[in-house]
Amino acid sequence: MDASEFGDAAAMLYEAAAIPEMWPAAIARLSQLAGCEGGLLFSHSPHGTNWMSSDSIRPLVQRFIDDGWMQRNTRMQGLLAHCGTGFVGDHDVFSDAEMAEMPVYRDFLVPNGFGWAAATHVRSATGDHIILSLERRYDRGPIGGREIALLDGIRPHLARAAVLAAKLHMQRAQVSLDSFEQAGSPAALIDGTGNVMAMNPRFAALQGPIIIRARDKIALDDKRADALLRQALANLAQDRLGDTRSIPVPGKDQGAACIIHVLPIRRQARDIFSRAQAMLVVTTSDRELMIEASLLCELYDLTRAEAAVANRILDGLSVNEIAVAHRVSRETVRSQLKKVLAKTACQSQADFIRSLAPLAKRPAASSGSTGAPPAG
Repeated sequence: MDASEFGDAAAMLYEAAAIPEMWPAAIARLSQLAGCEGGLLFSHSPHGTNWMSSDSIRPLVQRFIDDGWMQRNTRMQGLLAHCGTGFVGDHDVFSDAEMAEMPVYRDFLVPNGFGWAAATHVRSATGDHIILSLERRYDRGPIGGREIALLDGIRPHLARAAVLAAKLHMQRAQVSLDSFEQAGSPAALIDGTGNVMAMNPRFAALQGPIIIRARDKIALDDKRADALLRQALANLAQDRLGDTRSIPVPGKDQGAACIIHVLPIRRQARDIFSRAQAMLVVTTSDRELMIEASLLCELYDLTRAEAAVANRILDGLSVNEIAVAHRVSRETVRSQLKKVLAKTACQSQADFIRSLAPLAKRPAASSGSTGAPPAG
């Protein structure tokens, strides 16, 4: 590998840190340099595991996950025990006899034409374990010392890219929290198990119905409301539409009642470093949440055109009226609305309105605008 190839591979890692959709291409580039078919990158923490692979082996990796091999992957356990400072191959850890007896080789990898890998392990800024495994076809033989040395030269760039990706993710989350703070609304970012990852000052100042327990675990003082919150988080963790996402919390000891809105955060499709599951936004029972709908659209990763349609729906316009106002066809609006519903996990237009209308500040003049939205 010449200097330009090395520099290109390193540059792609940093590009992927800023643009998560680039991870498959970056992994594929490293795989190519090491003579491998493809690679798998995953981030593991006590809160769960996110993974991404190159396109070439994604169906194989998905089957590996679906069949439960990730939970009984003795091969990866052995590799991780030896790859804290560099890349290691299968023969650095196991003998041929051991590999022949290990179920992950015998029953999955070799029957699917694989069985050789080079793997390494780094730690992200949040303490998550980041593992990269590059997979070679079995008939090509084990990954040699030359390829391992080449990958060891790339490894520091992988570590720095992982740190950068985690920091950029938290910065984007903090921008959303700051926006809610400016709107006068307490808000917190939580993971799928209900741990608070970050909060704005108004949320930190809350007292009464919301409790922050050991290890930043959030709970509600009211048992019924707490059960609804647990169920909403469980549904989000499984990508299911929950029955309740706006949870009424009764006041206690003459304190004001409040409503906790559980806003699902749609992870960017290739962002394995995102552990955020939802944004909790709190309003009191006698106050509407004065927040622009555009911020909520950002939480759901809508395009500008989809956000414009979402705003119009919240304004009460029909598909036909939106098509006229935006000077596009009804089919275009229907397609954009379908994407809005999918990204916001709503089953229907009525469900979308019920979920988001109470959260959005609707300027009186917004429905009278006829400006066309940007394409896309």
